[in-house]
Order: sequence, then structure tokens, then C-alpha cells
Amino acid sequence: MTHPNLAELDYLRQIAAELTEAGHGKRGPIIKRACGYLAISNAELYRRLAKVGFTSGRKTRSDKGNTVVSTEAAELVGGLVINAMSKTGKKRMSIKQALEVAQDNGKAPVVSAATISRIMKQNMCHPAQLTAPTAHIRQRSLHPNHVWQIDASICVVFYLKHKVGLHVMDEREFYKNKPANLKKIEKDRVIRYVQIDHTSGSVYHEYFWRSENVENLTNFFFSCIQKRSLKEPMHGVPFILYVDRGTANTSGMFKNLMARLGVEFIAHDTNNSRAKGSVEQGNNLIETNFESLLSFKSVDSIEELNAFANEWRIMFNETKIHSRTKRTRNQVWSMIRPEQLRIAPSIDLCRELVTTVPVSRTVRGDLTVQHTIKGYGEKFYSVKHIPSIYVGAKVDVVVNPYRAPDIDVLTTNEHGEQVIYTCVPDQLDIFGQLEDAPVIGQEIRSMPNSKVDDVRNRIMKQAYNATTRAEATKAIKNRTPAYQGQIDVTKIITKHDVPDYLPRAGQQMEIQAQKNQLPPLNYIQAAKQIKGLVGDLWTAEHMQMLKTTYPDGNVPQEDIQSWVDRIQSGGNKPKLKVVGE
Repeated sequence: MTHPNLAELDYLRQIAAELTEAGHGKRGPIIKRACGYLAISNAELYRRLAKVGFTSGRKTRSDKGNTVVSTEAAELVGGLVINAMSKTGKKRMSIKQALEVAQDNGKAPVVSAATISRIMKQNMCHPAQLTAPTAHIRQRSLHPNHVWQIDASICVVFYLKHKVGLHVMDEREFYKNKPANLKKIEKDRVIRYVQIDHTSGSVYHEYFWRSENVENLTNFFFSCIQKRSLKEPMHGVPFILYVDRGTANTSGMFKNLMARLGVEFIAHDTNNSRAKGSVEQGNNLIETNFESLLSFKSVDSIEELNAFANEWRIMFNETKIHSRTKRTRNQVWSMIRPEQLRIAPSIDLCRELVTTVPVSRTVRGDLTVQHTIKGYGEKFYSVKHIPSIYVGAKVDVVVNPYRAPDIDVLTTNEHGEQVIYTCVPDQLDIFGQLEDAPVIGQEIRSMPNSKVDDVRNRIMKQAYNATTRAEATKAIKNRTPAYQGQIDVTKIITKHDVPDYLPRAGQQMEIQAQKNQLPPLNYIQAAKQIKGLVGDLWTAEHMQMLKTTYPDGNVPQEDIQSWVDRIQSGGNKPKLKVVGE
């Protein structure tokens, strides 16, 4: 799945707007400018503008589409021919046969092969057109170490046998039609890794055993970026690395190493040799100028082979004139400026970077983060200079390979773009205290407000109609409602118009009445309740009547009201109810 070039789409939308405003007859300069900027033809520009919704307004030819052969039919015949081709490009199906297949399936009209061939050419779907290579544009790099290309290939000129040393490979014995012989030497193959600096053409190559893998690629890259000797000027970390989509090249470990070193990693599509033309030419130079010498020299080990390769490479980069630059490769590479040469970290740190990934750290109360780096120990780093930082924020940190033990803090700005800030460790005195911290009793300093602090203060002042944060704090202490006179929270309820609903027909439920019998009271409890209701009307006679009425000492709570009514009416005896009635 390809991802759209968002920057190009934005530019196309801009051009479309300019063309719309310019109107017919005034679009020529705009079209010319856009074609020059994107390095494309007028037709291609219009095709891309169509993807962003722009139409030229040109009238369609009156005779367009009048041919008896539709575009779909022509493309089907062309597709049948090219899809029947072998991977090597050998044509297996003729246009005549493909036309017949399409006609038998009702997908093409009854016309001759010559007619369909002519229509296919008109519609750019003739096999000769479809198999033509895609046009390419030459690209340039800006300076030495701007772009490197790396490629690995099986060294088919020779192979090494462990006991008898280097052997030149006989092409009559080892080729694709004799897979058994190739299988015999599978574990004895030698892999050639080649690196080319695009600007200068400087070459570095090294040989490894058996196969392409991430370990060999990583060790080769380490050799490329390190300063090897005074006779070889090319070293340092490139800004862009261009490789093919090999398994080792696109492995997570190697891509992580590139990310840690700040190298833009670009993997081109497979079977696209032009994308790595420089390194392909480098491979050819090594095969013809160096490996051709191996037929006349005895080499007993991979170490001897690489030593001999070093001697030849030093000579080649120093003496051979590049056809494009008209200078030697060392002469051109030595034109690199200091700001363009990124010195590689130590080899030990480079090896650690292979598995080093950003880790999440929480910003402490003093606006610092803690991080431990192998070989440097635990360090604390101030992040107060980073915009939008606040206490408790989560940030990703990773060692800066060029300034260890400095770290890089990875944040995201308001546009969703990743921004990297380099932070240095806090400098501590002999007592482990921050050197630039204010001295107690001598200086008072406070941490500047963060963006979060400013936003919080502004919100609180708005909420309480205050001019200062102190006024807002006072309003909170006085329990003043927030946003008083600004927000009516009842509107969330009153905004809804709730209708009256007509009663719905239903069936009345029959529920058996239940009597809840309260626990009885003793004489004292009953007397207190009654006296509390009748006051001074309560006498000792009433107490005696209570004991006479309930000799068991249990006064039902249901009878209390009857006693009250009787006493208040002046009667001697209350009207009593039967318990449980």
C-alpha cells in the first residue's frame, strides 16, 4: 500500500486554486511553473491536478469513443499478452491469440488483429508500450555524506573452501541450470557488501561469509562510518541511506540503528536497479577491476581477501578519475564541510544503539527526567526549556549518539510533528547538589510558569470573573459558583420540550393487602408515648388502667392512638382494638 505525498497534494491544491482564479488564457505561466517545480510534463500535471478535483474545462472531441473497439477491450487484449509473458520477458501469447480469447468470452468485437493492434497503440496499451521501462529522472545529492547507497550481492566470481582457500568459480560448473552444484557451495559462498557515496563516488566494500543477514549488514555499516586510516578520508554518518528491500536491510534492528543515528532510511522497490544506480556501478567496478585479479592470486581466508580489498580500494579512490566529477573520489569527498561531517560515535556505543529504543520517562516536580546510559550511569536532565512541558508529563528519551551522555527528548508539537530537544545532564557539586541551585538564605527563585500553568491560571480567572489568580482563589474559598452569570446550567434541562403523554390502557394489578404488625411496648414505653401526645392530661390512674388492660405487660403500638383519643375526649377508658384485627 502506497501512502500519498501530503506535501505534494497541498501544492497541487494551491496550483488548482491559482488556475481557477486565473481563468482561461492566463494559465500558461502557472502550468509552466508547476511543471518545472515538480519536474513533470503538462499532461502528468493535469492528471495529478485531477486527483485534487481540478478540471481544465476543455471540450471533449466530438468523435471520441466512436471506434468499434472500446478501450476496455483493447486493454484486455494487451493485458492478456503481457500477463502471459515469462518473468524474463519472453512473449508467450500473440495479439491474435489474445484477441481470439477475448472474442470467445464476448469481451471484444469481431475485428482483425491489425485493427486491435492499432487501437491498442492509440490507447497506450499495446504490449510493446506496456513492456517499455518506466521513464526515470536523474537525482542529485547535495554534498559528500548526504546520500549513501549500500548493496549486498553474492560474489559469483569466486568462493572459498575452508581447507584449500580461494577458488575461482567456473561458470560452466556453477550456474542456474545446475542447482545441485550451487547447493554444494551454499555454505561456502562469499557475500560482497558495497557502499557508495553518491556525491563523490567514493567506494567501500567488504566481504562476509554465507548470506545476507542483519549482523553482517550492521558490522559493515560500522566499518563504513568509522575512521579506518589516514589513507581513507571517507568516514562519518550519512544523512540518507538508500538500500533495497532485503530482509536484513529492512529489519527492525537495523532500522532502529538508523533512527538512533539520525539517518533517513529509504528502501526502494525490488527489481528497480536504477534506484541504486551508483552502487550497481560500484559493484561492476569491483567485479571488473578488483575481483578479476583474484584469478591470479592465492587467498587462503576471508581476512586475507578483505586485506587485499583494502589495498585495492585505497588505490582506486585515490587515483581513478570519476567520469562525472572529473576528479578522483578522494578529492571530491574531501570537499565536505565541517557541518556536513557527522563524526560517528565510538564503536561500543554504536553497538549499543542497535537495541536502544526511546523509553518513556515522567517529568519530575523540579522539571527534570531521570535516565541511565550504559557506561555513564544514572543522570538527571532538566527539561524546563522544552515548550509545553509540565510536571507529570510523559516524554520519550533516548541517548544522543553524537553527544553522549546527552539525551534527546522526543515530543510532539501542536501540528502533530515530532520535535527533538537535546538535554545535557545536570551538573552536581561534590555533595551531589545542583551547582546552579539557589543558596538557602541568600537567594529565592521560583520555577517559571509552564504552558499548563498559564492555561490553568487563565481558565480559573475566567471562571470567577477575576483579574488575578489571588481573586479567583478567594472566590473559591468563599464557595462562589464557577462561571456565575456566564453559564446557566439549567439550560441543559430546559432546552428540552417534554410533551404530555396520554394515559395508556392497562390492567390493574391485584396485590394482597399485608398487615405489618409492630412490636409491642412495655408499660414505661407506652406511657412515654401517650404522655408525649396528651401532656398533663396523663395521670397515675391512666397508668393503672394501662396495667389492668394489658396484664401481660405488652402494649400493642396500634392501641396508642386509641388511648390518646380517649384521654383527650375526657373518657375514662380508651376504645381498644383487638390485636391482629
